[in-house]
Amino acid sequence: GGNDGMSGTPMWQIKRKMVEYEKQRENLVQELIQEHEDRTKPADAPNVLVDTASSIMFGGSAASKAKPLVRHVLVKDLNKVAQLKNFEFPKTDLFQNKAPLGLYAIFDGQSSSTPGPAAAEYCARNFHTKVMENLKMLRQTTATAAYLKAALIKSFHELDADYLATKPQVEDGCGAAVALLLGNHIFIAT
Repeated sequence: GGNDGMSGTPMWQIKRKMVEYEKQRENLVQELIQEHEDRTKPADAPNVLVDTASSIMFGGSAASKAKPLVRHVLVKDLNKVAQLKNFEFPKTDLFQNKAPLGLYAIFDGQSSSTPGPAAAEYCARNFHTKVMENLKMLRQTTATAAYLKAALIKSFHELDADYLATKPQVEDGCGAAVALLLGNHIFIAT
């Protein structure tokens, strides 16, 4: 007859089911859009308030034009700096979900046997680059706490070797205190 191939379901029921299916499809599309936006949204940088009041200068008074003995580095979002320098960090393990990455360091030129500003200045200007180079070298499967600690230690060794290579007759040195914030983890080196 004339109804061959029909399901026998009245048209009003089919239309009602179609409305339900359309709502489900729309909800699914919205969920997928939200999930995509969450994945591509950059992570918030760590919120850290740092107060520095360093008036210790080489040669006496803070009013003189001498270089400071104590230098500090504050990089609230190391991911942005790395992006500007075309460094790509791993995306797994500690770095997953675009984990916020901050670097905070103090280099103290008075903690060596011969106080002076040169080593502290050199370290303050170059340490973050060494850290980024070593973090970039981490493989996707080695972005763990142990390897990250090793990358920090390697950064200190390379910085020391580079400084001694550029100034073999150097007399001053410096101490350092560094904090690397990665997501919910903090790595401290001194």
